[in-house]
Amino acid sequence: MDDSLRRDALEQYRAIFNAVADSLVLRDADFRVVDVNPAYERISGRPREEAIGRSDLTMSPAELNEHVRALHARALAGEPVLFEGLARRKNGERFHIETRGVPILHQGRPHVLYIGRDITARKSDEQALRASEEQYRAIFNAAADALVVRDENFRVADVNPAYEQMSGYTRDEVIGLDRVVVSPPAMEAHFRTLHQRALAGETVLFETVRVSKQGVRRDVELRGVPIRYHGAPHVLYIGRDISESKRAEEQLRSSEEQYRAVFNAVADALVLRDDQARVVDVNPAFLEISGYSREEVLSGKRWFFAGPEQAALAKEMHRRVIAGETVQFEVEGRRKDGMSLVVEMRAVPILYRGKPHALGMARDITERKALESRLRQAQRMEALGHLTGGVAHDFNNLLAAIMGYIVLAEERESARSPAAADPKLGAYLAQALASSRQARDLVQQMLTFSRGQRGSPRPLSLADAAVETLRLLRATLPATLEVAEKLERDMPAVMLDPVQLNQILMNLAINARDAMAGVGRIEVAVGATALREKAVCASCRKRFRGEFAELAVADSGPGIAPLVLERMFEPFFTTKEVGRGSGMGLATVHGVVHEHGGHLIVESSPGAGSRFRVLLPLHGDAPAPRSELPAAKRRAALKGRVLVVDDEKAVAEFMRELLSSWGLEAAALNGPLGVLERVVREPYDLVILDQTMPGITGLSLARELSAARPGLPVLLYTGNSERLGKEALAAAGVRAVLAKPVEPDQLHSLLETLLRAG
Repeated sequence: MDDSLRRDALEQYRAIFNAVADSLVLRDADFRVVDVNPAYERISGRPREEAIGRSDLTMSPAELNEHVRALHARALAGEPVLFEGLARRKNGERFHIETRGVPILHQGRPHVLYIGRDITARKSDEQALRASEEQYRAIFNAAADALVVRDENFRVADVNPAYEQMSGYTRDEVIGLDRVVVSPPAMEAHFRTLHQRALAGETVLFETVRVSKQGVRRDVELRGVPIRYHGAPHVLYIGRDISESKRAEEQLRSSEEQYRAVFNAVADALVLRDDQARVVDVNPAFLEISGYSREEVLSGKRWFFAGPEQAALAKEMHRRVIAGETVQFEVEGRRKDGMSLVVEMRAVPILYRGKPHALGMARDITERKALESRLRQAQRMEALGHLTGGVAHDFNNLLAAIMGYIVLAEERESARSPAAADPKLGAYLAQALASSRQARDLVQQMLTFSRGQRGSPRPLSLADAAVETLRLLRATLPATLEVAEKLERDMPAVMLDPVQLNQILMNLAINARDAMAGVGRIEVAVGATALREKAVCASCRKRFRGEFAELAVADSGPGIAPLVLERMFEPFFTTKEVGRGSGMGLATVHGVVHEHGGHLIVESSPGAGSRFRVLLPLHGDAPAPRSELPAAKRRAALKGRVLVVDDEKAVAEFMRELLSSWGLEAAALNGPLGVLERVVREPYDLVILDQTMPGITGLSLARELSAARPGLPVLLYTGNSERLGKEALAAAGVRAVLAKPVEPDQLHSLLETLLRAG
C-alpha cells in the first residue's frame, strides 16, 4: 500500500474512531492504552494525554484490574468479552458502564478495542420497570373486584386473589384455560364475541351469572377493558358481585364519596390535567388558593400558579410529566384578585380513565418564604444587638456621671437662699435632668430591644401618650412641615411601653419628614379600628384580623416604590445617601410593634403620599395615668458609712460626692480589687456595688461580703436590666436592685430606710 492510500486509511480510521458516540479505548497486548476517542474524554473526564500509555483501569476501581486483565487475555486469544461495572469519572461522579472488548489487529499486532457505554439511564429505567411491575402486582392483587386477564386467543393470562375467592378456583387451575369455568356453557359464544370487540378497542360492560366451584351463584357485573399486557393485546375483565343490587349501589356511592372526601380534604391545591393540559378536576383548596371558581377553571388550559413569564416553564414541566417524569419546582404567581404568592409545585404522572394525566399539587409557601426572610432579619438583628449592647453599656456609664453632677448642681442651687438663687439656672438644670432621663430610658430600650427582651409595657391611653411625643416632635421638625393630629381619647387602653411608643412615633415622623424633603404635611391619628377581613402585615407578611387600637402617621410625599415596599423594614436598608440615614428606623418600628403583639399596614400610591398604620391589641381596661418624673427637692440629711464600688471612675466619684452631700461618710473604689479586705477592716454600714465589673459580678462579690460580714446591707445597681432572681439576691444579702443611672430620690429613700434599720 503506498503512502497516499495509507494516509487515507489512517484518516478514515481516525474519523470513524473519533465520531463514535461510545467511549473507545485501544489497548495493546501488555494492556497499555494506545488510543482513546473524544467520547472517552467526555465520559471519563480525563484528557487523552492522561490515558495514553497507562496499563491500569482509568474509570474502574483498582481492585478490578486483575479481573479485567484476565478478560483482556481472553480477548487477545480471539474471544470477545462483555462486562458491566460501576465506574468513576475523574471528578468522582459514579456511573454504570457496559464495556465490550473486541480483538483487532492494529499496525499488524494484536490489540483489544474496548467499547464503553454509559448505561446509568438504562439501569434506572430497568429499576423503574421492576418497580412498575411490582406496583402493578400490588394493585392487581389488592383489588377487591375479581380481575381476569385474557389474551387474544381467550386464554387466561392472570387472575387476582379476589377472583380465586369469588370463583372458588385457584390461580393454577385456570391459567391457560380458553373457556369460562364459572358461567353456563350457553354463554360461551356471547362472551367470545364481546372479547373480540374488547380486543378491537371497545370497553364492554354486561351482567352475567357466575357459579363458583362450590356451587354458589352470584350476579356479577363484568367489564372488559382492552389493555396491553407484556406488550401484546389483552382484555382485563373486572367482575363485581351485584347480587345485592341495593348494597352494591350504596357501596358505589360510598366509594365515590370517599374519593371526593379525600380529594376535597387535602390541604394542598390539586389540579388534574390531561395530555393536552386541559383541566379535568380541581379540589376546593385549589379554588381557595387561586381565587377562581370551579366553572372558570374546568376544561381551560391556563397556568394559574405561573405568571406570563413562567408559562413556558409550566408547559415544559407538563410535557415532562405526561412523558412519565415527576417534577418539582417553585413559581411566583398571582391570585385572581391580584395578590402575589409563592407556590411550591409538584406534579406526578398518573393514568386517569386509561389515559396519561398529570396530577399537580400546589402548596402556598408564601408564609414559609416570609418566615425565612424574618429569620435572616433576626440574624442581622442579633448581630446588631451585640454592637448595640456594648455601645449602650459604655454610654450608660457616661450618662450616669452626667446625671449625677446635674443632680448635685441642682441640689446646690436649691440650697441657696431665695434672694441668691438664679431661677433660670434652676430651670436649665431641671430641663437638662429631664433630657438625661429621657436619654437613659432610650438607652435602656436599646438594650432591651437588642437582646430580644420585652420592655416594661403598662396600660396607657394611646392618645394621651401620643400628645407628649407630639410636643417633642413639633420642636424637632422644621417649620416648613405642618403637623396635624386627630386623636380619639375615648377608647380602651393598650399595653405599651411609653418610651417605645416614642420610638415608634418619632421614627415614623422622621421617615415622613425625609420622604417630603422637609416640606409638606404630617397627620398623626389615633383611634379604634376593626378588621373583619384578613389583612397582610407589611413587615412580617402574616395575615391577621380583629379589633385594634390604631396609631397612623400619614404624609403628603411622593409615595413608596414597590421595590422599596418589599424591603423597607429590613435592618440597614435605606434609600438615602451614605451618611444621611442608618436604615434602622423602620426596622426598630417593626421590632417594637411586634414585641407588643401588633402589626403594620402600609398604604401608598405614586404621587398620593403614604400612610403607616400601627395596629396594637386592645387591653380592655381604662388607661392608666402617665407617670411624671419626680421634681427636684431638698433631701433630709443621712448618717452612716457607705462604700461605693464601680469600675467606672467618673461614676464612682459622682456617687461618693452625692452620698457625701447627703451627710454620709462615703468612700469609693474603682473596681472589686481589695473590697473584701476593706469591708472586713473598716466598719461600713452599707455597700453599693455595680453589677458589671471586670472579673466578677456585683452579685458574686455581694455573696463574698455576706459571708465575711453577715447582715451587711448591700445595694446593687446595673445598666443592663439583668433578670436577677429574688432568692439569689436574698442569699447574697442584696436588699434592692436599682437601675443605672440611679434616680437620686429612690436611692435616698432606700438609704434612709436601711441605715435607720441598721
